[in-house]
Amino acid sequence: MKQLVTLSMPVYNVAPYIEKALLSALNQTYEEIEFIVVDDKGTDNSMEIVRNIIAGHPRGKAVRIIDHPMNIGLGAGRNTAIDNARGDYLFFMDSDDEITQDCIQKLYDEMKRSNVDFVQGSRTTLCLDHTIPPPINIY
Repeated sequence: MKQLVTLSMPVYNVAPYIEKALLSALNQTYEEIEFIVVDDKGTDNSMEIVRNIIAGHPRGKAVRIIDHPMNIGLGAGRNTAIDNARGDYLFFMDSDDEITQDCIQKLYDEMKRSNVDFVQGSRTTLCLDHTIPPPINIY
């Protein structure tokens, strides 16, 4: 039996990005996922977009929205997810990120194969015009 993964996404003023981010989370091939969306009280229509997507998505009932009383920041949003997670594993995702459909499946499989407590995926930066910027060298 596969274990439950909690996928956490804090939301604050990300209206241009939230639809793609949330759909990439909801459309995962791994089935045993609970989704926590933390409403950090932005001033745009991000949460309206979230609610509309959840209402029409087959996995909508697996999404819990947790409201902050006011904007308290990304770190607090992650702590809220930790405090409310029911999963055996926790995946943090920002609300302007997109993940591949098999992201959670691959990370879960690697945890099981390697018998480790923590895994991390790689990332690719994608500009708004869908180009990949040159690497930044930090010395």
